Formats: sequence, C-alpha cells, structure tokens
Amino acid sequence: MYRFSHSPLGLRLGAFVMGLIFALASAYVAPVPPVAAAACPVNKLHLVPWQGGRWFLAGVNVPWQNDGYGADFATVEEWGQHTYTHANTDAMFAALQASGVNTVRWWVFADGRGAPEFSASAGGSVTGLDATILPSMADAIALAAQRHIYIVFNLWSFDMLMPDSSASAKGEHAGGHTDMITDAAKRSSFLTKALLPMLAYPVPGTSYTIGTHPNVLGWDIFNEPEWGISDLNSVDGNISQPVTLAQMRRFIAEVAGSIHRNSNQLVTVGSASMKWNSDAGLGTVGNMWKDAALTPYDAQGFLDFYQIHYYGWMNGNLTWSYAPTRIDWAAGGFDKPTVIGELPANAGGTNYSAAGLLDTLHANCYGGSWAWTYSDVNDGTGGWSDTSAALKAFTSANAAEVAIITTPILPLDRHVYLPLVVRQG
Repeated sequence: MYRFSHSPLGLRLGAFVMGLIFALASAYVAPVPPVAAAACPVNKLHLVPWQGGRWFLAGVNVPWQNDGYGADFATVEEWGQHTYTHANTDAMFAALQASGVNTVRWWVFADGRGAPEFSASAGGSVTGLDATILPSMADAIALAAQRHIYIVFNLWSFDMLMPDSSASAKGEHAGGHTDMITDAAKRSSFLTKALLPMLAYPVPGTSYTIGTHPNVLGWDIFNEPEWGISDLNSVDGNISQPVTLAQMRRFIAEVAGSIHRNSNQLVTVGSASMKWNSDAGLGTVGNMWKDAALTPYDAQGFLDFYQIHYYGWMNGNLTWSYAPTRIDWAAGGFDKPTVIGELPANAGGTNYSAAGLLDTLHANCYGGSWAWTYSDVNDGTGGWSDTSAALKAFTSANAAEVAIITTPILPLDRHVYLPLVVRQG
C-alpha cells in the first residue's frame, strides 16, 4: 500500500505523484536481466498449504469498499459510516469467481477508526467490538463459501501508529494506538476483548465459527509493519511514535500464537518489501519475520507463509533488487511459501504486462499474488478491470494449482476438517 493520506486530497495527490512515477518507471528498462528461475520444488513446498493440498493464491486486495477505509465491517460512529453490503459483496465475489480467483485479502481494523472499541479517545485499552463487525464478517464468509472464494483477513495497518485523529478528520480512534503494541496490558485487552471473540463468533447456518470456517484461509496480522519500526530506518513521515523491532515482533508473535491456539487457519504478515523478509535477496537486510525472530516471544507465534509486497521502485540496479520478478523464491532464501501480497493491478512500473507479471511470479516459484486493488483506489495502480482478463487466463492455464478443492462442511465434533499446515520450528 502506498503511504499517502486516505483523505480525498491525499488520494488525489497520491494519484498524481504515483502516476508520474509510473510514467517514468514504465520507460525504464532494468539494466540487469532477471535471475533465471530454477525448477520449482516437485514436492510443492513453495505453494501455500490448505485443505490437504498446496495452492497458488491468485487473487486481489479488498482494502475497503465504497471509500469505507476501516468501515467495511466496523462502523465509524462519528460519521455513522458502515459500507459493507450483502449485495455488493456477492457481486464482487461473483466477478472474482468468473475469473477463477481463489482468494481475497480483506482489511478489517486498518487504523482503528471503526473497531475495535477503546476505553479512551487517544490510545486506551480495547473494550470490545461494535455491533456490525462480526455479523458483517460472517455474512462475507458465507458468501465466499457459495462462490468458492477464500478470505485472508488483514487486521492492522501501519496507519494505526499515526497520531490520534480528531473525530472530524478521520474518526475519533483513527491512529494513536502505539501503546497497544508497547503495553502488555493493552496487548492483552486486544487479544481477549477483540481477537478471541472474533475467532469464536458463529457463522450462521453452519457449525463453524469465524476461526474455524474453511473459507477463512488465514489472517494477515499487520500490513507493512516496517513503516512503523524505528530500528529499520524506514519510518513513515506521518508516524511520530514508532515502535522498536522487538516490540513489533512481540505483538505479531502474541497475535499469531493466539490464532494458532484458537483456530485451524493460517497466519502471515504483509511485509512492505522483500528487503525486510529475505536473508538472501540482492541487497536485502534480512528476514525480520522468520521463526527464530518470533517464537522467543510465543512458541506458537510463527507465520505459516510469508507475504511480501512489490511495486516498481523495488526493481533496483546492479547492487540491490527487491523485485520478485528478478529474485526467485529460491534465490531469496525463503524457507516458507511466499505470496506477493500486493502488486499493481495494472502492472505499472514493473516492466511487465498484467499477464506477464502473473506468469513470471508463478515461474519464479512464488506461492501467490494479490493485485492492489479490486476497486481502483485512485493511487495509480489500477483496479479490477486492469487485471481481470489476465487473472482469468492465468487461472485457467494453472487450474491444478489454483482451483482449491474443498472438503465437505461437517460438524466440528467430527474432526474431519484438518487443513495440512507445514510449520517450521
């Protein structure tokens, strides 16, 4: 996700700047050819494990619908803004299904403006969830099951570390939540008052909860955490109170451990770039999210698959590159399946077409790709119309790795639904 304000002015400025960047980048030809991809592992360990098989996750990002940043599922009380609708979601899933898409990455809390509920306007402990969030999530899950779509819910974004907003600007609780990461009692309040009730919420018409439903493939704990970590010298200019790497690792590990103990779904983190998620890439600084970095805080706090984001600025030069088009899965030294969690839907700045980008990432043995975004958010990266044809051609050509085979939904006490999860550590 590009680091621009989500106000209308910020989006327009972002669109102008990114359009200029993409125009320049499109004329740029990388001086070094991509590293030739080795054959992908025969055992398919590079693909994401789910429902007893291994799959390439071909899909899109749904950061928000109808301009409802942080208000798709939750409600921003100050404005009465709640943008989720059954009809719009069903129409979206129908369009995705028609192109063979198997997954969406859908944002939930974002910067905290809609949910969870807090005990104070600035910071504060979590006191619970509002009335709309869980029923809306459950409805989306039911629709996903009908359309054979699998959801990865993204919980938080680095925006939550920005200064607390006024009610008139972004909503009373937008940002100002650094203490939820740094304070043990407030981390615990999030886990017990928001995360666990979410996982335990029944999906109507089934014997499943949100945390056990087979069409919830997993949870992305944090979108691009690196933009809020002081140690990495990458702090977004709008964040005045960043956290340390150790503090972010503890938060991610504790959330991941709670999910692993209370669901049978997968866990990932939306790393902003290969730069911070690879020990072997060209010029990378190391894998911040490997097991050895997380499990000291919680033995079950590991990730089940990695997720890195890719935009044109990462193409690099002779001495560095964070581009998965150039550095394949093996060359990056990844020890888990790795999904390209964001990439421009219009392929702008990548030196590829939308179809060529998908084919290259697949050939380079990555475990999936999610275009940014389904609904064009005016940041220069395009939308569904820019990638739908490419996705349809790709999913048709690679159906054996994309068409996730579902297990019949049976009562929980039958213990039949046990997705294969290969975990490190």
